Amino acid sequence: MVIGGDDLEMVNDFIAEAAEHIESIEAGLLNLENASEDPEAINLVFRGFHTIKGMAGFLNLSDIQRLAHAAENILDLGRKQKLQLLGEAMDVVFEAVDLLKQMMQALGRAVSSDGVIPPCESLPVTLERLTACAQGREATASTTTQAAPALTSAAVEPEGEKVEPMSQAVSPAVEPETDIPMASGTPAEPAAASSPPRPGETPSKRAVADEKIKVSTARLDSLVNMVGELVIAQSMVYQEAGGVVSQDHDLVRTVSHQGKIVRELQELSMMMRMVPIQGVFQKMARLVRDLSQKSGKKVVFSSEGEDTELDRIVVDQIGDPLVHMVRNSVDHGIESEDERRQAGKDPVGHVHLRAFHQAGSIVIQIQDDGRGLDKERILKKAVDQGLISPGQDLPDADIYKLIFHAGLSTARQVTDISGRGVGMDVVKKSIDALRGKVDIETELGRGTTFTIRLPLTMAIIEGQIVRIGAAHYVVPIMTIECCLRPTPDQISTIRGRAEMVMVQNQLIPMVRLYRLFGVAPDSEVPWESSLVVVGEDGLRGCLMVDEVLGQHQVVIKSLGRGIGHIPGIAGGAIMGDGRISLIIDVPGLLQSAMRQAAP
Repeated sequence: MVIGGDDLEMVNDFIAEAAEHIESIEAGLLNLENASEDPEAINLVFRGFHTIKGMAGFLNLSDIQRLAHAAENILDLGRKQKLQLLGEAMDVVFEAVDLLKQMMQALGRAVSSDGVIPPCESLPVTLERLTACAQGREATASTTTQAAPALTSAAVEPEGEKVEPMSQAVSPAVEPETDIPMASGTPAEPAAASSPPRPGETPSKRAVADEKIKVSTARLDSLVNMVGELVIAQSMVYQEAGGVVSQDHDLVRTVSHQGKIVRELQELSMMMRMVPIQGVFQKMARLVRDLSQKSGKKVVFSSEGEDTELDRIVVDQIGDPLVHMVRNSVDHGIESEDERRQAGKDPVGHVHLRAFHQAGSIVIQIQDDGRGLDKERILKKAVDQGLISPGQDLPDADIYKLIFHAGLSTARQVTDISGRGVGMDVVKKSIDALRGKVDIETELGRGTTFTIRLPLTMAIIEGQIVRIGAAHYVVPIMTIECCLRPTPDQISTIRGRAEMVMVQNQLIPMVRLYRLFGVAPDSEVPWESSLVVVGEDGLRGCLMVDEVLGQHQVVIKSLGRGIGHIPGIAGGAIMGDGRISLIIDVPGLLQSAMRQAAP
């Protein structure tokens, strides 16, 4: 089939709507595994497949329509209590969901390229498995697929159901990317427009849930950028008119009121970028289910804080790191049933995800009650790979963080799930890219907790402004420990090249920023300058500057592809006086300084 012309916009709408319904279906199926006879849970999943079927039928997407038909038929039998939704029945419906995702991805690729939808080779097998399950036959992957072409709409159409027109199945959408609630701050659950009211749900509740619009994320990002420019412009006006404003009380009130409105507008625009982490947690629930079956371990997944909101960019990028960490928790952390019984533990393992806000950050915790990290094995592996010296004394926290080095794995055997030492280094790099931190708490034989701290937004940071000569730079507040002016006896040199400063009885490297950035300083003498003590991921260092100025909230700007990567620089910001300040890449500087100071 080829898509083109006026169909493109409708297909784009369908892809966005279907993604919501697939997410709702998967959540409902996971709930059904714990309550297989819950009629409301069955109806929720049924409605999702039913709506996708209707939309696909209107667009003549016959393969997607047939798959949704067949899956819907299983749910229809379940709600009529003619089929118990357990075991094999659930497996084959999950298989249908996975295939539906693949088909939607293929459809999306077709829309963005030549419009040609390739045939789905695995569709006949999945359709036959669904049909076999509905007919009470054994649904195996080896079952013949000859009957699949005969699987017409009449064969799989649930009793009394008809394919509704597109106008009833899909609500109009402006741009199918980001939902913005119009009345309630709570994200609304996607529901089929044609579905009847749920038991106990009043029309007024449904009206509130449906009061949202869809806005292109590109438009939303443009709005946030323009509001950022407005903040900068307002700050520039205030600084330029500072002398005049101080003499005119009415003007003072006007400027103050303007500043308040701009701040509120900025907060509102940032809130519009915030989305709940629920979708990510739902994917982890499915992952644990699949890994539990694949590994033969009994593992229960639980979560809390699914409604916790954070920047859409963070939500989009945190999924892969969480997949690696949850996979390791199930494969390496959770023991087999026999091991757990011998250790006097519940034979069923537990993986728990939690999200909450704390001190202006988002905190995500991944906790398991498995075997914990073996400190001695980590040390031995690190020594064998030359990451540390034999006998080197390290705090426990630093030892556990060695697992984030590429290639370091303490797994006793390599499986097709994990164990090759790749993954945790990717986790660390991904979290660093989000300006986040990860900490580890573990107890041998009791379990491990990974705590990830991330900024609420990627667009704004609190920064300390520092001056070097005539240039101003921004140091992220979250990395600063203290500022000081050293005495000559605090400064020392290692092997004639690495300068160190004694701070709180610890020698830490000093970075002369004026050399790194090619700026003429007021003074090249450390004790005539100021030192900003910074720390990140167990590394500490001092940044030598001429003067420490005030703290400001700055809007982060990309330097653009034309400039490329500059060592020691994470981005740029436009200050209130109109000048451009560069944002210091503290983690990168510390790693470079530690390499220079290393023996």
